[in-house]
Amino acid sequence: MAVLAVSGCIISAVAVFIFMQFRRYDEQQESGKKILQVSTEFESTKAKLLGYTKFGDYLVLAKQHLLEQVKPLAVTVIRDYVHLEHFQKDKHKLKSDVLVIGKYMVEYGFAIYLKSDNVDIVQEGPGICIKCGQPVQTVPPSIKSASHEVSVPGVLADDRATFSEVHQKFADLAQRYGLAIAREDTLRALCKTKLVDCLRDYLAKQPGVRQVPTIVVVPASRAGAE
Repeated sequence: MAVLAVSGCIISAVAVFIFMQFRRYDEQQESGKKILQVSTEFESTKAKLLGYTKFGDYLVLAKQHLLEQVKPLAVTVIRDYVHLEHFQKDKHKLKSDVLVIGKYMVEYGFAIYLKSDNVDIVQEGPGICIKCGQPVQTVPPSIKSASHEVSVPGVLADDRATFSEVHQKFADLAQRYGLAIAREDTLRALCKTKLVDCLRDYLAKQPGVRQVPTIVVVPASRAGAE
């Protein structure tokens, strides 16, 4: 009887031990799963956070990308002009003074001046700063003559030759008008927008970049003061 009691105690102890071992194993398994889950979530969060600053790894390549862009950064401006040219009777040996009125449509092409030694893309604080030149004319003005009128018909010896002379004088003026347009705030803002959009589009397509921050453009000459 005593032997049976002892055997029963031993069997009970073994059963309890086995139960505790299985329980500990289950707890270890559960703990392992939780650790793996937390580790996975940590790595995922880390990757997402890195995605917000990953753009900085591509700024050097982004500069080269911008230098290779021509047409995507071009801004076209079309202006209509009325040009008046006064031909004096005595000076031009005419029967009377004549006013020639020329109407023209001029197409200008502008873009921000980009060269490797005058453009830089840097990370400043949470954003990106493009330091570069100002907009310039990228092509000669394209001038289209709409019409020519003469204030007093029949006075000019050769209307066609006179209109050609007026056109040439206006062509010289059109070039200077283009220089003035390049300094207009509206044109500069449009060119900057083109540049920013081009850079933002490039960076957004790069691997690992989750977000592109604010991008500003400042003249290279003011870079030290910014």
